Amino acid sequence: MAKQHLQKHLHKQKLRQKSFFDFIVYFFTIATPLFELPQAITIYARHDAGSVSIYTWGFFLIDNLVWIVYALRRRLLPLLITSILYLVIELVVVIGIVLYS
Repeated sequence: MAKQHLQKHLHKQKLRQKSFFDFIVYFFTIATPLFELPQAITIYARHDAGSVSIYTWGFFLIDNLVWIVYALRRRLLPLLITSILYLVIELVVVIGIVLYS
């Protein structure tokens, strides 16, 4: 019985160890949503959102709400962080579209 307990403990410990790929995922978790920032900056700097579609960005916003719920249900922290970052940036863009269209 003690041997089985030790094997289970070692298996759980292996699952907790981070691989190089985990760190790549964490990098992209934060970096990828930041690529939407230039759109938000352009809208607010120029006070113009005429070339941006509220339907597209509104859909992105709703899409990320779905991903947030999914990540919460599955307890997927990297996906949750990415989706929240996307949601914040997309909300800023949508607000800019409403203000400056």
